[in-house]
Amino acid sequence: MAFAEREVIIAGAGPAGSICASYLARAGVDVLLLDKDIFPRDKACGDMQCEGLVYHMGVLGAVKELDAMSTCIRNLKLISDSGCETLIPFECYCASRYDLDKLLVDTAVRHGAELRQSCNITDVMKEKSAVTGVKVRYRGEDLRIRSKILIGADGSLSSVAGAMGIMKEKPYGIWTGRRAYFKGVKLDRGLAKDQYEAYGVFAFSSLLGAGYFWVMPVGRDGVREGLCNVGMMIHGRDAFDNTEAAKIFSEWVSRTHKISAMFATARQISPWEGGRVNDISYGIHKAGDGFMMIGDSAALSMPLENDGLSVAAESAKAAADAAVAALAEGDVSGQKLMYEYRRVLKIKSEEEMTESLKETRLLMESMYDPGVMNKTIDLLEHDPVYRRKHLK
Repeated sequence: MAFAEREVIIAGAGPAGSICASYLARAGVDVLLLDKDIFPRDKACGDMQCEGLVYHMGVLGAVKELDAMSTCIRNLKLISDSGCETLIPFECYCASRYDLDKLLVDTAVRHGAELRQSCNITDVMKEKSAVTGVKVRYRGEDLRIRSKILIGADGSLSSVAGAMGIMKEKPYGIWTGRRAYFKGVKLDRGLAKDQYEAYGVFAFSSLLGAGYFWVMPVGRDGVREGLCNVGMMIHGRDAFDNTEAAKIFSEWVSRTHKISAMFATARQISPWEGGRVNDISYGIHKAGDGFMMIGDSAALSMPLENDGLSVAAESAKAAADAAVAALAEGDVSGQKLMYEYRRVLKIKSEEEMTESLKETRLLMESMYDPGVMNKTIDLLEHDPVYRRKHLK
């Protein structure tokens, strides 16, 4: 089967790729959305959809469906290594990536994007320094598809970034996450009342060092059935595998009385799965001649500072706007694309970014000492002045 040349090809139909495709198609751009998987498909994630993502889903006409299939979180319970707790306001939806990604793919198609699933990108085509398209394996055929702009949205281990040689290993910029689903988790019924009023748990533990556990009711039956996304995030490359995650989780539950009570009658209904997340200090090039990178492929997020799905959505919209402007002017050079992308997304300079990361990195480093988070959560619970200052 032959593909015609496209104005824009997007590699990866996850949230970043699908949202970008929706915005481009709405603007009248001829966009082809490619993914190696067939939707719906599972994706290891914390399953929290925060304001940044929800806003764009509203603009694209998909927020009612998200609302119907989600648990609505109203608060987070923070738990320290010593067992101290505090409740802080926090709002998000929680829907599985299995459902969310299918909704976003369908939304992109509804807006006019063309989707090709089970389509593997094998290489990137170039002329001199400019990206001119992709090579793919589709239905047993090796094909070449030309494009004016290629947008990489294929995750933290991006094959597009790898093919272009822009993925540079920086171990200090890598996080590792694992998650599993549990059913029958005993939630506090004073805080988890129904689908539209629930809470989640974030817990800090010496078992993880610079990292955290989470327990989040997910889907429309999350509260009613105690269906929760349970996971952990730790700073470092290949910090632990799925087997080790199971051991760490079991030890955490056994040593924490209130967590043990939550899981006393719960049963695990999915295996531990996960992968790595590259944070913004990882240093991926965001744009060049004929290409842009978005979402996890661009390493734009920072755990504890922002959430990956909101950053994915915001970078998707910025890349769509940049592509529309570049196509209108007939200039898809790296200079033009990066200028427009940086302008819309407000990407900071290297100096500004380094400065803004200092506080977050200090927090990460402090988490290696459980006493720091013990004190922080204790102050949030018992010191009104401290609480007002830090929860503004």
